[in-house]
Amino acid sequence: MSSWKEKLRRIVTVEPVIFLYMSSSFIVTPAIQQMIITKVCQDVLKNVSICSDPEHHKEYEHVQTTSSYIFLQFNAILSLVSIPPAIMLGSWSDSAGRRSVMALPSVLSLLSGGLLLAVSLLDNISVYWTLMAAALMGLTGGHVSIFLSSFSYLADLTMGSSSTRTLRMAVAESMIFVGGTIGFLLGGFLEQEFGLQAAFGAYIGCHVLVLLYIVLWLRDPSVGKNTRLVLCKEETAESGSQEDQSRLFILKYAKMSFKAVFKRRSGQERMKLHFLMLCTFINNLVAVGEQSILLLYLMYEPREFTTALFGVFNSVKMLLLGFGLLGLFPLLMRCVKEMTLAKLSAVFRIASYILLALSNNTWMVFLVAVVGAPSGISQAVIRSLSSAIVGPDEQGAMFSFSASVEATCILIAATIFNGLYPLTLPTFPGMPFIIMAAFMLIVLILLQWISELPSTHPRLVLSD
Repeated sequence: MSSWKEKLRRIVTVEPVIFLYMSSSFIVTPAIQQMIITKVCQDVLKNVSICSDPEHHKEYEHVQTTSSYIFLQFNAILSLVSIPPAIMLGSWSDSAGRRSVMALPSVLSLLSGGLLLAVSLLDNISVYWTLMAAALMGLTGGHVSIFLSSFSYLADLTMGSSSTRTLRMAVAESMIFVGGTIGFLLGGFLEQEFGLQAAFGAYIGCHVLVLLYIVLWLRDPSVGKNTRLVLCKEETAESGSQEDQSRLFILKYAKMSFKAVFKRRSGQERMKLHFLMLCTFINNLVAVGEQSILLLYLMYEPREFTTALFGVFNSVKMLLLGFGLLGLFPLLMRCVKEMTLAKLSAVFRIASYILLALSNNTWMVFLVAVVGAPSGISQAVIRSLSSAIVGPDEQGAMFSFSASVEATCILIAATIFNGLYPLTLPTFPGMPFIIMAAFMLIVLILLQWISELPSTHPRLVLSD
């Protein structure tokens, strides 16, 4: 029985963590946006009945603009607070273990969920209290800490097997979209039938399940344990030989993260890693920007989506993205190289953004989900290639740097797209999505450049 249990533990690892965390994120994000729009509307129009159907009111454009700027502040705080833990936690997990880092975001998410619940229940609480919830979410790195610890865990588990690693990371990446499917469907249903309080309650429940799963089921892989023993011995010897032990904790692990990415490597591996990090940055910049303005864009005329229809659209989109990674990607991997698939994925994503910018009715918006189905493949390949370049004792550090890059995307994307969207409302509201397509064209060019760089031994490192 114990042997069967251990085998199952090697098969089912971080996937439920990513699924539950992302389900909670996709439940709470539209709920926060809807709560901000509702509270801003009540503040501007001073009429609850009008705010239940405000689209044709003359002041609704002002509501959209104000809400967009609050979203900008929310994302800016979330990003700025997330960056220090994102830099620190990956390198720390190389010595302390992946599970502890994986659990931290859910602990503070419980507090943020309680605050959001209070804001939604009490009419006299200002909408700006949501910014405190953003700070709590970001204090332990948020979703970027989940990603860095989960993908580092898989890198430990699949050490020495490149093809297995790519497929395992693709499955883990697909959990983002499967979680999105469940999250948007459940969130839309709960908001429509029971109100925002039910959505925030489900958000809290997901994080309770994450903590229970990590404590009761997940175990650190043996490869990671061996690496951490070596690192702990090195750190003990180092601290014993130093008289001054007051070096700042965050600076120590930040240095390890930067060293993993910028150290000299054989051939052009360092350049390849830098290009992959740049692709990660742009991919996340576009993804965060899309989520920041999508609800506002689809609720605006002539599309005029309801919250429930928005949830259905996002669920269909996430379901198709998950199918692209779970079904389509493993099948195509048998006959097409992974880098070719990554480039094709970028092409489909470009086409989906152009179509979204030009959509003026419901069926065109849903067609966007179909066209963009293979879009998730590129990031799964990028993560796998990045982890293959660095050594086993650098996985957490590398993913930590990648996570800090993702955290900065929250601020930059919010600044670009939440700032740009109100300016384009009178002329062409779809313009931000055209800019997203242009960013993805840069990713396509970078992937082509990476594919033309010569391959060298992934673990050979030159001494400085």
